[in-house]
Amino acid sequence: MLDATMRPHREFLLAHTAGQKLFVLLGLLPNQQATQARPNLSVVFVVDTSGSMREVVTEPTEHTGQTTMVDGQRYEVVRGGKNKLQLVTEALRGIITSDLIEPQDRLALVKFDDLAEILVPFTDASNRAALLGATDQLDWYSGGTQMGAGMKAGAKVLETESGSRRMVLLTDGQAFDAAVVQEQAGVLAGMQVSVTTIGVGDDVNTELLTEITDRTQGQPIDVVPDTQNPQPPAVRASDLPAALLGDLQQAANEVVTNVALTVRAVKDVVLERVTRVQPTQTEVTNTGGPLLLGNVEAGAGASYILEFTLPERPTARMRLAQMGLTYEVPGANYRGELPPLDVVVEFTGDETMAARVDGDVMQWVQQRNIEGLVAQASREAQSNPEQAARTLEQARSMTQRLGNGAMTQVLDRAIGELGSSKTISLGTAKTMRLGAKTQTLKADSGASGLPTDEEIRRLTGA
Repeated sequence: MLDATMRPHREFLLAHTAGQKLFVLLGLLPNQQATQARPNLSVVFVVDTSGSMREVVTEPTEHTGQTTMVDGQRYEVVRGGKNKLQLVTEALRGIITSDLIEPQDRLALVKFDDLAEILVPFTDASNRAALLGATDQLDWYSGGTQMGAGMKAGAKVLETESGSRRMVLLTDGQAFDAAVVQEQAGVLAGMQVSVTTIGVGDDVNTELLTEITDRTQGQPIDVVPDTQNPQPPAVRASDLPAALLGDLQQAANEVVTNVALTVRAVKDVVLERVTRVQPTQTEVTNTGGPLLLGNVEAGAGASYILEFTLPERPTARMRLAQMGLTYEVPGANYRGELPPLDVVVEFTGDETMAARVDGDVMQWVQQRNIEGLVAQASREAQSNPEQAARTLEQARSMTQRLGNGAMTQVLDRAIGELGSSKTISLGTAKTMRLGAKTQTLKADSGASGLPTDEEIRRLTGA
């Protein structure tokens, strides 16, 4: 029920040359039979209910001139606007009553502040009264942000669930227990549970949230107050209900789950890195065992770049590695395994043949490298803004090659800030970092401006 294709960026490599890179594009697409097997959903919502979630983020109709202290922070008292928690509650109630959710789907709700609490364990979506009643308890005030404890409670209730399992983590602040968050991200990755992180406002720990989505093959959603003018991938606070429904629609479309890849390479061929580049960009943890590739969406499929480093080889046609794939189709109660895929190239002394490059594969490699340049520039901006601007210019040239206008616009803003203030604002840094993961876009086949061998070596550290 799963089709797989494989393409190396080169079919010919230079013989008697050590340290060459080979990039292999692995494409996965559910077939027609799998597409018709919608999985039952098991989704746990893990919601931050700390004091800062009472901050109003939509346009108020009346400013009272009064202020109040909550959790050590002073807030203006307004009327007519909605705070973060009200928006989250509204979004959850919309999901529970949506036609998107089918009666056999199962939902659970966990809150965290000073402590984590399971407000309702997994319950059939047909039991709307219990689920709606649980959302009413989100507004009970407390302080603190024990995000790791909330994730742990969510992971526990997911253990006995089947189908397409997902955690949706909503927060607006820094975690008090970051070490526990990282630990639970590993637990959820081992369970093959995708985590969608929804960060509301500029105070979220973007690095921590992207680490969660990377390790679990999930996706980050950035939510900003309505008073701001968001650039993709950010969404306005009032659009949060639609964003959550869109994420649940994607979960329902993930008809193939628990995809695992085994790579058996010949001697001295090293698999350096595996990156999912579409639909969103995440790093696949390479532990030496089966690589957990996550779930695959009907229609859209998923694409991965495998990066190999090769030893010196004589002139010959050789198999460098063999790949095996296992997967599940929960909607059809089916487990499958694909026939092995062989990674075969020819080593040649003909430099003209070795110069032939598959443009489609290299465009995905460029897209992958944009994120690395953005992360590098973010670090450089702390001490060397001039160098950070040069690094971002390099990333910008790649986004232009790919025709990725959304990311080009974000990078332009960051470069402008470095030029005027010698720093990158929190909001721009967050949009830039998340955009590199979510605003992935492949240019048309045959696009010009592919990176040279020297650029490839520099960008991959070879």
